[in-house]
Amino acid sequence: MSTEGVVLSRSGGLYRLWVEGKLVDASLRGRLKHRSATKVLVGDRVFFDEDEDGNNTIEAIVDRTSLLQRRSPGKSRGVREVAANLDQVMAVGAAASPTWDQHMMDRFVVVAEASRLPVTVVINKIDLAADSEDLINVYRETGYKTIMTCASDGRGIEELSLSLKGKISLFTGPTGVGKSTLLNAVQPGLSLRTGEVSKKSGAGRHTTVSPEMFPLHAGGFVVDTPGLRDIGLWGIEPNSVNGAFPEIEQASQSCRFDDCRHGKEPDCAVHEAVEAGRISKMRLESYQRFLNEAIIAGKTWE
Repeated sequence: MSTEGVVLSRSGGLYRLWVEGKLVDASLRGRLKHRSATKVLVGDRVFFDEDEDGNNTIEAIVDRTSLLQRRSPGKSRGVREVAANLDQVMAVGAAASPTWDQHMMDRFVVVAEASRLPVTVVINKIDLAADSEDLINVYRETGYKTIMTCASDGRGIEELSLSLKGKISLFTGPTGVGKSTLLNAVQPGLSLRTGEVSKKSGAGRHTTVSPEMFPLHAGGFVVDTPGLRDIGLWGIEPNSVNGAFPEIEQASQSCRFDDCRHGKEPDCAVHEAVEAGRISKMRLESYQRFLNEAIIAGKTWE
């Protein structure tokens, strides 16, 4: 009789599973490895069997409730599957060290929206910048859940912990923003590796090399992902870009043209809102950039 487990990580051909509070290692059945087009991911629920020698073999993958994808890194075309069965995405940025990058944060929001996953924007290291509140207000004002944190003095850690309780949450964000440090603050026993920001480049150094999921004592799981220096929008529909900018989508209802791209078109309500300070100019720049990327990638995909 097969047993069900949840995939926490993969190392080579060996998968670490969480089975009723215990860790179990398993490999893939040959036919599943070679014939199935579905790759076993962190977060997957799987069925496995144990043979007479005590070796465990994954036999099947349970249907997924969600799937987070991103563009394959580098110049390659196509998408890379990141994790399965997530309940939410926590997009983490730093107020400073490295510098807050709103365009990059907007990208993480778009990717989460495209995967139909709720997203919370987290700004960490708020002790390093006096304008932390201003940086995150643009997301708060457009309806996204936001959390301000400082792992060194504990600010926001309780709120973050409550947001994670009972859910499967994926932490993502640029390299060096403190994702692993935050998770260590939420649950000290995790002992995740952390790294310092490079003094020469101002960018973070990778400490997580592949997605890995950890059970939380309070209930639920967290997935820690490698820090990203680039996240493209390959394979994402233009409509998914619109959904990540609700303030622009709402204002566009008053544009003169139904297909207004909010560039140089006359009587553009979005531009009027930007000039009046009701919409962030940087958010409009992100929207235009991402929409163009999605359209070009879609044409290339065809």
